[in-house]
Amino acid sequence: MSQRFLKVSYQMHTNTAASHKLLYETQATQPVAFVTGMGLMIEAFEEKLTQLTPGSTFDFTLQAAEAFGKRDEELVRPVPRKVFEINGKFDDENIFPGAEVPLMNSEGDHFMGTIVKITDNEVTVDLNNPLAGKALQFTGTLHENREATLQEIEQTAKILSGECGGCSGCGGGGCGSCGEGECGGCDNCNSQI
Repeated sequence: MSQRFLKVSYQMHTNTAASHKLLYETQATQPVAFVTGMGLMIEAFEEKLTQLTPGSTFDFTLQAAEAFGKRDEELVRPVPRKVFEINGKFDDENIFPGAEVPLMNSEGDHFMGTIVKITDNEVTVDLNNPLAGKALQFTGTLHENREATLQEIEQTAKILSGECGGCSGCGGGGCGSCGEGECGGCDNCNSQI
């Protein structure tokens, strides 16, 4: 299957019997643009959208297994409190229950964790994606669906590898990383993805 270039505006809600909460929303005037198959979006989300024609509206729900997977209680782990110290002082400004914090393992891999509990000796961190175990409902409009050009694929790969260097339009994380649609390109990557 060829890689597709999609532009979409949408809302994402949790979808449970007890709750229907808006988690994310793009505007029709600033749709999100991305190349499929590059790990930027949920695979099942991409599959549903590639079946639509431009101008189509959609309303579908992805079950937890199709979205961010089931919660894994083994990913809720205690970490020595000293890990969160700066110059011998605990970082209570940034480390508190409910805080999402960037972490790094011994191999240098970066990931996010949610602080669950803090005691005198340790901090309990939940390494599950905050949306793990949740069904997600997506509603919106597909604005563009076509085969991606080689340049778009190469530029997306460049951005994902960190080669782009970022720009002010996307908060320095690479064009498109802001999740707010097109950043308009920058001098570092000359992109308009």
